[in-house]
Amino acid sequence: MLSHHVLKILGCLLCIGIAFGVSSAASAQNDPLLNQPRPAFTLPDLDGNSRNVSEWDGKLLVVNFWASWCEPCLREMPVFTRLQTHYEDQGVQFIGIAVDNAKAVADFLNDFETKINYPILLGDENTFATPIAYGNEYGILPHTIIVDKTGKIAYIHYGSLTYEQGRLLLMGMLL
Repeated sequence: MLSHHVLKILGCLLCIGIAFGVSSAASAQNDPLLNQPRPAFTLPDLDGNSRNVSEWDGKLLVVNFWASWCEPCLREMPVFTRLQTHYEDQGVQFIGIAVDNAKAVADFLNDFETKINYPILLGDENTFATPIAYGNEYGILPHTIIVDKTGKIAYIHYGSLTYEQGRLLLMGMLL
């Protein structure tokens, strides 16, 4: 009897995994930015230094737009920190772009329980030029884009990602 329930659970998990893969692929196939060169940008980091996205050319780049007031964004940050640690030796680089004011971001990061191990760049909460260039004309947060090692947009996601979703995406792109 127990083995029957275990088989049902495993079957459901397999269906969920297949559904996730199909829905991700379907949404990706419809986005006009996919397979296009990533838009250029230069934004300040937390120390006020200008950082250009070309600094990470040749890496599998995960660009995440977030804000200190966005609860789903905050749930993702420990996930991205963990994924950055796990995949950095394979050429993966996360960057966070805070669409928020500098003081709110600095205060938040000082109080945040998890030490962020990837660059945080500062956007302006009133200027969505960079997120719009990456296809987010409505200001949806979080918003994550994966740029492949050739500099082309390979994946776009609106909403938060779990560790397992992120791991599967990165593994698939690193093959």
